[in-house]
Amino acid sequence: MQQRNVARELGLAVASVAVLDHWLDAGPALLVAVLVAAAAALGTGPIVGEWRPWRMPAIPMMLPALAAFSIAGISRLVAPWPWLPLVFLAGWVVVAWSVSLETAPDVLAEPQAAVESGAAAGEAPEPSPDEDHDDGKSQTRAGLATPRIRAVAAAVDVTPPTIRVRPRPRAEFGLAKIVTEEVVPGTPEMPPHPRPLAVRAAGLSIAFLGFVAVGGLVPDGLAIDRSSLTTNDLIRFVILNALVAGVVGYRLAALASPHRMDRIVRIVAVGQYAAPVAAGAFVLRSLALPVLFIPALLGVVTYLLTDLRESPDPVTQNQRLLEELAVIGVAVVAVVLWGLFGRELFGR
Repeated sequence: MQQRNVARELGLAVASVAVLDHWLDAGPALLVAVLVAAAAALGTGPIVGEWRPWRMPAIPMMLPALAAFSIAGISRLVAPWPWLPLVFLAGWVVVAWSVSLETAPDVLAEPQAAVESGAAAGEAPEPSPDEDHDDGKSQTRAGLATPRIRAVAAAVDVTPPTIRVRPRPRAEFGLAKIVTEEVVPGTPEMPPHPRPLAVRAAGLSIAFLGFVAVGGLVPDGLAIDRSSLTTNDLIRFVILNALVAGVVGYRLAALASPHRMDRIVRIVAVGQYAAPVAAGAFVLRSLALPVLFIPALLGVVTYLLTDLRESPDPVTQNQRLLEELAVIGVAVVAVVLWGLFGRELFGR
C-alpha cells in the first residue's frame, strides 16, 4: 500500500509540471517533455528499491516515463479550459497506474521469493567460507546460478518423406538435441511480471498516447489542416515516433526476457519496433492523414509487431495469426482510404 501511495504522489507531481508544456514554444516544450519523462523514470527507481540512478533497473521505468512524456505532448493539443484540467487528471491517473503496475507488492516480492525458492531447492548453494580448492580460489559465486545444458536422446524420424502427411513443426538435427533447464538466476534485473496481460495492455495504450503526444510536440504533427511538414520537422516527427515505439518494445520484450543476461534481446526488440514505426510515420505523415489517424495506425503497427514477436510458432504455420493479419490489413487500408478521400467529413 505504501508503494501505491508513493505512485499517486509521483503522478501528481509529474502531471502538474507536464501540463505547463501547453504555454511553451515547440523547442522548450520538447525539452521539458524529455525532462518530465526522466523525472518519472527516476522517481520510479526508489520505489523499486534502488536510489542510485546507475543501479536502477530500466524495465519498470519505461512505462511511467512514456506516460509522463505523453501528458506533456497532449497538453499542447487542447484548449486551456476545460480540456487542460481533464488532461491533468487523466495524466495523473495514467502515471500513477503505470507506476503502481510496475511496483505492486506482488511484483517486488518476486525477487526475494525466487532467491528463497532457489536456495530451498539447492540450485545455487552459497559456498562455505572455509571451503578450499586446489587453486585457492572459490569456483562459485554466492547467489549466482547459470543455465545448465544437458544432452537428451531424441528419436530420429526415419519415415520416407514421400509418405509424410505434413512436415513436422519442429526440425530435429541429429541424434541429440540441446535442452536448457530453466534455472532462476540469482541476480535478475527484474523478475517476470506476474500480470503480463496488464503490462501488455498498458504498453499498447500508452504507446498510442505517446504517438498522439508527438503530434503535439512537433508543430502540425497531426496534420489538422493537411499541411505538409518541413524537412526538419518531418525528421523530428519520425524520430520521436520511433523512440516511443522503441520504449514500448523494450518493455514488452522484457515480459519474456526480464533478466540481465537477456538485455541484448530487449535491445534488439527496440530496433524491431522502432524501424517499422519510423517507416510508417514517414509514409502516413506524407499522406497528410488528419487528426488521430496517424497515431491510431501507428498503434496498430505496434500491436502487430507485438503479435509477430510473441507468436509461439513460425508465422507461416500460425493460422490464427495469418487470419488476424489479413483482417487488420484490410481495416488499415480502409482507414487510409477514408483519411485520403473523406476530407469533406472534416470540413477541409
